[in-house]
Amino acid sequence: MKLKLALIAALLVQVAFAQKNCNVLYSQKFTKQQLEEDIDFIRTKITNAHVNPYTEISKSEFEKKYTDIRNSLKDGMTQKDFYYLAKPLIVTLNDEHSSMSDFCVTDSIRKNMKVLPLKFKYENGKMLLTENYSDRKLTIGDEVLSLNNIPIDQVLENCAQTIPGTIEERIPIAVDKFWIVINKYCYFITDDYNLKFKSGLQTVVKSISLEQLKANASKSQPKKKEDFKPIDYKKIKDYAYVTVNTFDDRNTFTLEEWKTKFDSIFSQIKKDNAQKLVIDVHNNSGGNSAVGSLLINYFSDKTYRTYQGKFKKSKEYADYLKANNKESAEYNKIKDGDYYPISSRSVTADHNPLRFNGKTYVIVGKNTFSSAMMFSVMVLDNKLAEVAGEIPEKGHPNHFGELIKFQTPNTKLDFLFGVKEWIRPAGNLQPNKLIPAKIISVKDKTSEQIVEEL
Repeated sequence: MKLKLALIAALLVQVAFAQKNCNVLYSQKFTKQQLEEDIDFIRTKITNAHVNPYTEISKSEFEKKYTDIRNSLKDGMTQKDFYYLAKPLIVTLNDEHSSMSDFCVTDSIRKNMKVLPLKFKYENGKMLLTENYSDRKLTIGDEVLSLNNIPIDQVLENCAQTIPGTIEERIPIAVDKFWIVINKYCYFITDDYNLKFKSGLQTVVKSISLEQLKANASKSQPKKKEDFKPIDYKKIKDYAYVTVNTFDDRNTFTLEEWKTKFDSIFSQIKKDNAQKLVIDVHNNSGGNSAVGSLLINYFSDKTYRTYQGKFKKSKEYADYLKANNKESAEYNKIKDGDYYPISSRSVTADHNPLRFNGKTYVIVGKNTFSSAMMFSVMVLDNKLAEVAGEIPEKGHPNHFGELIKFQTPNTKLDFLFGVKEWIRPAGNLQPNKLIPAKIISVKDKTSEQIVEEL
């Protein structure tokens, strides 16, 4: 069994709670007026800047939700109280990039927090056990039927209401993060988890500390996890295999550094006289779409169409662009609330002496997300290479993007969402999924095993 990335990420989030301001904010009580200012702030930023906040619920439903929240505010509420009331406004944006930062906890609470020592996956409408770090003997793959005598479908429906993102992905995300969701965001079970499985087993699993969970998970790992590599290359038989795990241009390489990396790798590919090329982005969660566009020029000389969409004009985003030296005179001419159209462009390949000219595959998987998905979709829609792999579990070809971040003035909760709507080159295809031309299994496969599948 492996310690999942979701577990590691969540543990890091818990560490962030140790900040001194969180110790203060946890117990701070706010006046009704302060809380009203904050919920008004959230509503205003959403209605002003989000490209389309009414895709899941109508404008009237959104306003009713906001009004109900506002009417529920009282003197003496804490940041945590406000968090649970306000978060539904973010959740119902139906925006896979939207989020609201966690409420604060004290160092003491963080240190003593307990969690469910089990991991699950959601498959074909079923919640299946994948990892067991408890002292109970459980069967991996067994289906959960109920929790504390509540049907698991009901549990998941309720927990999904606390998960931002697109509506159809909230339950799978709730299942993936169930070990922390069930006690911190819904039902608030902190000790005994009475689980009934399809096998007939009914047992009580005790919660354990985060530190113990981490220790138990580490013991079950036979090998040390390899260090993360943004990009890697090796030759496998007559294949040049390039793994690109991120398109980030802020924390890894600048765009110019990415070009240098690509130059170096594709120069080596020429020396290796590879006959076929694999670009593997099945674990790539995105970054800057310009990195993906740059990469295309190393394996395709075809003219292709880019994404299209629209860009909402708001004072908020205009101010953001100005503050980051990205001000656009054209954008500023548009009236607040109107839309700036993003036309699909025709891109002609530049001369590139390092370009690979043989058969090319782009490998996608369940973790391909955001700009990595946009890259793969452009390749697929324009037939620039053969896209193979698995359908991504999260994200969609058509989606909201270009994030803007805010913080509530009093309760200091960060939230963010998209100001652009992106439409794939092929248009509004249904289902709104990245479906590879060739379906192959890539989960837990080595690059050598993936090559064998092609």
